[in-house]
Amino acid sequence: MIRRQLEDRIHNALRRADKVLVLFGPRQVGKTTLLAKIRSDLDGTVRMLNGDFLDDHSLLKPERGALERLVEGAQYLFIDEAQNFPDIGRCLKLLHDHHKGVRLLATGSSSFDLARRTGEPLTGRQRTLLLYPVAYSEQSPTVVDSRAILERCMLHGSYPEVLELTSTTDKEEHLRQLVTDALLKDIFAHVDVNRRKLHDILRLLAHQIGSEVSLSEIARTVQVDTKTVGRYCDLLEDAFVIVRLRGFSRNLRKEVGKSQKIYFLDLGIRNAIIRAFHPLQNRDDVGALWENLMVIERIKRNAYANRSAEYHFWRTYDRQEIDLIEEAFVPNGNELLGFEFKWGRSRRRIPKLFTQTYPRASVDVIDIDAAHDFLISAPRS
Repeated sequence: MIRRQLEDRIHNALRRADKVLVLFGPRQVGKTTLLAKIRSDLDGTVRMLNGDFLDDHSLLKPERGALERLVEGAQYLFIDEAQNFPDIGRCLKLLHDHHKGVRLLATGSSSFDLARRTGEPLTGRQRTLLLYPVAYSEQSPTVVDSRAILERCMLHGSYPEVLELTSTTDKEEHLRQLVTDALLKDIFAHVDVNRRKLHDILRLLAHQIGSEVSLSEIARTVQVDTKTVGRYCDLLEDAFVIVRLRGFSRNLRKEVGKSQKIYFLDLGIRNAIIRAFHPLQNRDDVGALWENLMVIERIKRNAYANRSAEYHFWRTYDRQEIDLIEEAFVPNGNELLGFEFKWGRSRRRIPKLFTQTYPRASVDVIDIDAAHDFLISAPRS
């Protein structure tokens, strides 16, 4: 079993017991497995509910008697797939306010639904964590096997079950099944969308990773309005399918600030969507795959290290650009880091305009040799 980095933070949060702990993450990313591992490590009685079981719904109601019976004798209450429970937000609020001795952990696979249900009732009462597909740092990497791990992630991603499969055929079949059965399940269950149009938009986005995306161009291709494309992108981001980066700008006239890039949270999913599993040496999108992987793995690394940051890209109208701008919020002020991602080992020139405009920022080129330290080293703050 792969040890997840959130394990220690969850234990610490449960020890503090001052807030409801809410764990988000895509379907089949390992939330239920992690809950079981946490449960096995705890002393004390753990009561566990699962929103996929209808008979569990009768046990969790915003009623005094029902809640008292539910937590009687328990030190912990774990609620898996919490978004499927009616009135989940009110129930968690009542449990938090009136049963202080019970430590609460809820999981959900769609932030747009569970966040909506818990947001107002749990204002000031919840702490949220996000479980990603397995991070590079969770795969026991060394400098020696770094390239093999990264190439595997570029091709088949890092969903837990995919990592456990040994056959390439089995990996690809599992990813295709994920895309068909689970990837958009929460969107279809809770939001009224045109399924065919959403799939069309998703395929177009999959072909544009690492590039600036024009919502109006996608709208013309799919034959919907631009607002619909924007709304569908919001849903895909809330369902943990994509991550969006917007342009970084401090109002310099030459900087592009209103554009956006889109990356996939998992490249195995992306490759399954466009049915592109051929070897890296035979691909013309390897540079885009490398950029996508580095952006997502850096976000995972910072999230698991509890490093608060915002992510952008930087470009000017005369095509000077930097792939990733990381603005971290540290005790002594914001830290500005720039990164250029290069699959090969040839040098890449850093734009002088950026270093002149932001003299306190550092900029590094991340190639295959630099990736291990980029994703493993502890944050400087």
